[in-house]
Amino acid sequence: MIREVKNVEFEIIETADPFTRFREDIETVWKKHCFHNPSAFSEKILNLFDKEETEDGLKLRIGWINYYEAFYSKYVGNILTRSLFSGGYILTSDGYYCLAVDWENQINLIGGLASKDDFKDGRFVPELCLIRESKEEMGIDITDEHFRYELKYLKTSSDDEYYSPVGLLYEVKTDHTRKELEDMFMRNSHDNELQTIQFVRPDNPEGCVLNTRRKYIIELFNLIRLKTESPAE
Repeated sequence: MIREVKNVEFEIIETADPFTRFREDIETVWKKHCFHNPSAFSEKILNLFDKEETEDGLKLRIGWINYYEAFYSKYVGNILTRSLFSGGYILTSDGYYCLAVDWENQINLIGGLASKDDFKDGRFVPELCLIRESKEEMGIDITDEHFRYELKYLKTSSDDEYYSPVGLLYEVKTDHTRKELEDMFMRNSHDNELQTIQFVRPDNPEGCVLNTRRKYIIELFNLIRLKTESPAE
């Protein structure tokens, strides 16, 4: 589910172990995974525990969980996790929306899970995640004068989904054209996490084909298409 947002504030909370009942099973599943994947990611990540509507917008109460708890939630079920991520698309000066394509040929947003690196002076700053991931995935620094980023949407979840990450979704506008952005991706060094990038045009149904398992991305671009068709609304 996608909703438009203008102001989001964060409250860091501490909780007792929310997964006590499943601890033994979680650790068994993770040990088995690590046996087959010795370099498995195992850092702490941020999780949404509660949200509140405020006069100014939305307050998200977040705290730390282990990545392997979200992993268990995704592949086994039984526990609710709402890991937090920052993601976005880049809107070029000639009207194209740039998206990431992974090695399974699936379209995704640029971005990743929020982590301890996304804090400044003790405060959670979600755009730091987007900035970091843009550099790692695309070799592009969105803090330079040719880019401007803004939080536009929130990807939320329903209560009946065990594993359902919550996303802070950004629109990154650039002075660069599609061709210039393609050249930057090919020329700049990055971590090769992406197979390539893809450009879509929401105002052109034939030019907005989204090959993705992530339903929220389709929902997001349906919303963008409606806004493109009715800019005055």
